[in-house]
Amino acid sequence: MRLKLLAFFLLSLAIVACSGSKQVAVRQAPANSTQEEAKKPRYPVKMDSAELLRLQIAHSSYLRALALQNQGEYALAEQFMRHAYEADPENRYLAFSVLELMKMRGGSAEAAALAEKAKNLKGKRTSNQYALLGRVYSEQSNLDSALVYYKKALDSSDQNVHAAYEYSLLLEIVHNYDELIRVYGILLPQIGYPQSMLERQISLLANAKKDSALADLFGEAYEARGDRIFLENQIRLLFGMKRFEEAVGRVNEFRADSAFADDSLSIAFLTAAYIGLNQDSVMVDSLKEIYKRHPDRLHVLMNLALLETKLEKKDQALVHWKRLSTADKYAASAYGMLSAYAMEDKDSVKALEYLEKAYEHEPIAYRNALLVRYANAKAYQKAYKVLDKALLPSPKLDTLRAKVQESGDLEELRKFDAAATLDVASVHYEYGSFLQMNAEELERSPTTPEKLDQAKLYRKKADDHYLEAAKIGGESQNLLFAYGSNLLMLQQIDSAIVVFKKIFEKYPQDAMAKNHLGYYLVDLNRNAEELKWGSSLIDEALKLSPSNVAYMDSKGWALYRLGKYPEALMMMEQVETAEDSLKEMFYQDTSIYSHLAAICQALSLNKRALDYYQRVLNIDPKNENAKKQIEVLKQAIQKSKEEESVEKLAEDAKTVPANEPAKVPAAEKDSGKTP
Repeated sequence: MRLKLLAFFLLSLAIVACSGSKQVAVRQAPANSTQEEAKKPRYPVKMDSAELLRLQIAHSSYLRALALQNQGEYALAEQFMRHAYEADPENRYLAFSVLELMKMRGGSAEAAALAEKAKNLKGKRTSNQYALLGRVYSEQSNLDSALVYYKKALDSSDQNVHAAYEYSLLLEIVHNYDELIRVYGILLPQIGYPQSMLERQISLLANAKKDSALADLFGEAYEARGDRIFLENQIRLLFGMKRFEEAVGRVNEFRADSAFADDSLSIAFLTAAYIGLNQDSVMVDSLKEIYKRHPDRLHVLMNLALLETKLEKKDQALVHWKRLSTADKYAASAYGMLSAYAMEDKDSVKALEYLEKAYEHEPIAYRNALLVRYANAKAYQKAYKVLDKALLPSPKLDTLRAKVQESGDLEELRKFDAAATLDVASVHYEYGSFLQMNAEELERSPTTPEKLDQAKLYRKKADDHYLEAAKIGGESQNLLFAYGSNLLMLQQIDSAIVVFKKIFEKYPQDAMAKNHLGYYLVDLNRNAEELKWGSSLIDEALKLSPSNVAYMDSKGWALYRLGKYPEALMMMEQVETAEDSLKEMFYQDTSIYSHLAAICQALSLNKRALDYYQRVLNIDPKNENAKKQIEVLKQAIQKSKEEESVEKLAEDAKTVPANEPAKVPAAEKDSGKTP
């Protein structure tokens, strides 16, 4: 009896310590037993003395191993744990206890062998066991198995934070970023959002374009750490996803701190939120209230003026823009808007005056807008002053570059320098363009020898600027065209042809370049070969843009040069009837009427030719060729009329009958003379 009681006691201890021990058969209470019988203690049966001894050895060895482990005697602890496991080899708990001690001393090969057996043993499965298997397989470079068991450790009900971290490192190695995002999502709230891991999760979500999850992460990080930058980033993301209703709530939280309630960023957020909700009028009222509280905060007035401009509240906006124009920080923007309003009122003088003031405050920002206005106004001398200033060293740019350099970001510094270089190239190109436009203005009829000489000087200067632009920024399509067309007007034909051939090679679809050189060669008419090539270039341009009035005019003139007058007239008649938005502009020039006149003259359609030359004179009253041809045509028409009259009299004489006396002129009748 004592032996049975001892066995029961030892077995109970072993089951508690070694939860993986195989179950032992127990006596079941009969189904019809009384309640008292059912309450009687159950005890093992079918257990011989050898099995009891084995369990006793397993339990005592296990307890000894635990004691040694607590004392730091890990080598001895492993030996006793091995004894325990050898005594109870089907015990999953003991197997993993041995496995853990093996891992501690670095016995990778032995651990791997034991792991293969231990993972299949019956018993309770824990996250620690799965994590241990993950470590073993990871050390054996069996990454697929390691990932499987780490995932099981993470998904167990008793999640293992340490295992999750090890799992994340392995996921980085295999580049499984979707799973890594999930793991970090579990880890971060448990460990307080450490900066390095948080930054990695932010990067992963951003690269995966999971903006919604990223916005949630920023919100959670803000709640956990209280850093306003996370709330700021969340708001920006909510704007990007057009979740404006949520954004309004977060903006109000952002503004809850009175120190930041009405600062520029808070106002910008609030404005963006209400604009996103299409509540511009509500925002205007809010800004007015804020401005009343803080009349010295001009960023509030700036936002108010912008919204009033958007809502077309012109009178209020003008008052506020004028007030902002007195503040250096906002003067450039204010003058820019005042210039736009002046243009709207068709007050070009005032508009230009305001834009010049905007340029004075922010030369880089308003330079191009001012140059466009100068080009439209043909204010070339003013444009040259702006361009000369743009080519001078800029202290502001130097300061900006120094800041970029101080940041130590070499890539940003490279981008800054590249942008600055391209801007200088752009200035040279613009300078050449203005000089070329100025030259064209001087060359346009009516002109004078003095104007033509000045135009030639401008074209030579333009040539220098184009070469400098190409040297600094490369040969762009627009630059090559401008340079080539300028060379043509300088009569440097062969050099221009070289430039245009570059365009044809680099940009074969450039119809404008093909037509431009083609027309020039046709009009120049140096030799038959060039004439033929020029005509073919015009044909190529027409294939690319069949309804272009300018190209059709070029084709008509090419046919004229080739002596194909009827075909030339048919083409030019198409030009006359073409519905092209550019036709009006072309008819302000004399070339189309001159072409029509010359073609009609070649076909002896003298009255039509006279009419076209007269139109040329209407555009250019001093056109000497038109005057000369008009005289020639008038004489031809008069001569033709006289010849027709003589022919008609001769024809009439042939038709008088032989027996009918000839009619005597009235003057002769009166004189009484016989015919």
